[in-house]
Amino acid sequence: MRTLLWASVLIHGLLITPPTWAQRISNPSPAQGATNVEPQSPVSVTFAADNGVTIRPDTVRLSIDGRDVTRDTVVTTDFLSYRPSQPFSAGQRQVLLEFTNSAGQARRVTWSFTVGQAVSAQISSVVHNAAGRPLAAGEIMLITVNGTPGSTVTVYLVQDGRTLQNLPAQEVSSGVYVVNALVENKDATNEGIVVARLANANQVRFATADQPLRLVTGAATGNQQLTVTDAVVSGISGLRQPEVTNYRNGDRIRDRSFTVNGLTSPNASVRIEATAETNIVGGFLGTQQTLANQTVQADSQGVFTITLRPTITTAGTRYVIRMTASQGGQTSATTRLELTQE
Repeated sequence: MRTLLWASVLIHGLLITPPTWAQRISNPSPAQGATNVEPQSPVSVTFAADNGVTIRPDTVRLSIDGRDVTRDTVVTTDFLSYRPSQPFSAGQRQVLLEFTNSAGQARRVTWSFTVGQAVSAQISSVVHNAAGRPLAAGEIMLITVNGTPGSTVTVYLVQDGRTLQNLPAQEVSSGVYVVNALVENKDATNEGIVVARLANANQVRFATADQPLRLVTGAATGNQQLTVTDAVVSGISGLRQPEVTNYRNGDRIRDRSFTVNGLTSPNASVRIEATAETNIVGGFLGTQQTLANQTVQADSQGVFTITLRPTITTAGTRYVIRMTASQGGQTSATTRLELTQE
């Protein structure tokens, strides 16, 4: 609809001058008055011809907080888009858009939005305990998500591309989110894809487990049949031997530091000894460093975690980690995990 502007006028939060048949400016992003905007948000608007009048892209000038950013802006007759090379600082940001339309009329459009504090929302890993073998009905499916602390995490299980389960995760320690679910016969799945969604402030991140999972009916031979309560407490009886939930024996490490997540009896103490062994001079000489020799406390669900930061990360370095749980005068069997640096 044509709008006759006889003076500076505020239309949908955009201050437009001077008198002219209005070239339509719509869908400003971030919107006028928007708050808690992500620091790396792009700035954009769309243009629409009115009564045959269009924008002249070569006349566009975009400024943010008084700084001309036109050189870094993509402009066509239909839209404008600017993506900041550096995140916006927190606080109110002022946008000024100036251009001339095909009728030779100069225009100015201004609006503002408020940038929130930066939150680096991320998911560093999504793992489950069905990577090596299928889980049978009566067993516990354990899914662990590592990400930004203080977030809301939901896990989606896509079953054979047909059905979707929504599994809320609980933050059991800082940045560690866990799903414990009892597998039932009705859950039988040949190919299950695990997708994690993490939301923090106005940021949302998704990540998928590297390996699919398989759920089968009936009891798996030699596997202990558990209820959810049994699994959370300590198994059928006795102190639960520590179980690593995000690595398998023989896995390879790509990063300079890594976090080991585990599960044992609730509130148990876990003694962790970790070493790094590196061969040098053709394998005849080697070095060994101690990465950990400490006790960590499992939380009320039996979840524990430790981050290891080796000072030498040469390809082929072998990490040996031993974990033993103790509680109430009982000591579990020792779990041994061996990893290799890529």
